[in-house]
Amino acid sequence: MASLSGSKIKDTFNLILKMATTALSGTKQSVQDGDGNNSALKLSTSDVEVAGTFSIVPQPATTSTELTALLIATSGTVVTRELDSSAFGSASITANSPLSATGNTIGVDDPINLSQLTSTTAQNADKYLIWDETTSAYKYILFSDLVSFVQSASGSTNFLPVMSLVANAETTIDVASSNISWALITDGAGNSSSGGFSTDLQIQLQDSSAVRDQVQIDVAGTYKFEVSMEIKSGSGTPAVEVEIHDDDNTQSLQIANRTMNSNNLDVISFTATRQVSAGDKFSFNIKSSTSSSYTKNSYCIVTQIA
Repeated sequence: MASLSGSKIKDTFNLILKMATTALSGTKQSVQDGDGNNSALKLSTSDVEVAGTFSIVPQPATTSTELTALLIATSGTVVTRELDSSAFGSASITANSPLSATGNTIGVDDPINLSQLTSTTAQNADKYLIWDETTSAYKYILFSDLVSFVQSASGSTNFLPVMSLVANAETTIDVASSNISWALITDGAGNSSSGGFSTDLQIQLQDSSAVRDQVQIDVAGTYKFEVSMEIKSGSGTPAVEVEIHDDDNTQSLQIANRTMNSNNLDVISFTATRQVSAGDKFSFNIKSSTSSSYTKNSYCIVTQIA
């Protein structure tokens, strides 16, 4: 019905909008039709409330210069806010490594783009990012703590400490017994006079009568000593003796003897096992009856086996 003109009130009162209870006042009340059906609109002398979808038809014109925005406050009222121009457009996002940003997307960078740590460059103070399931939060763990955890974990017997040593240089063997000097090794903290798999330096290489010529074992247990000396003989037939010496108890743990052929390259290899007390020290001695030397291919491995 386009107009109420000429219509009787009894026929059209339900088409008329009215306030729900009283005349328009400072209190919001629903706008109803003549039958008392509430509309989505509430009015007062100062407020307008829409309960439902609020649409503007036709849509307002667009602009690329205005910075005033309409926002919904926590109270539900419409408010204005002046925004900075950086809130619009395609502002770039900068992400620090190891994160990367492409457009508005941030993700973890491909590890191939990062600098690599190796077994020789990893340090005890290096940190891993780790998820703590107990607190449901990301945390970090030190490399040294991670290794200690793996070693002490149930079923981790394959991670018992081991130290591998190689001869420091090709060295002439004296007639008198002398200690073998081993090549420089470093632990995770960069200590050049100590080493071994365990981060608590369970097996250490240290100086005694020569440089890096003594192994100290700091945790009691059963240890295997494996020695392999590559001997280069001169014109004679030297008799070479290699000894694992228990320095604390001033006694031999194991001795191996062998007579070499002249002008030849040969090997003396043997193993020994011993129950070791915490703090016991061992050196590896060698002597030769005539001219000979041991090469840099000579090595020793100390392993805790129980």
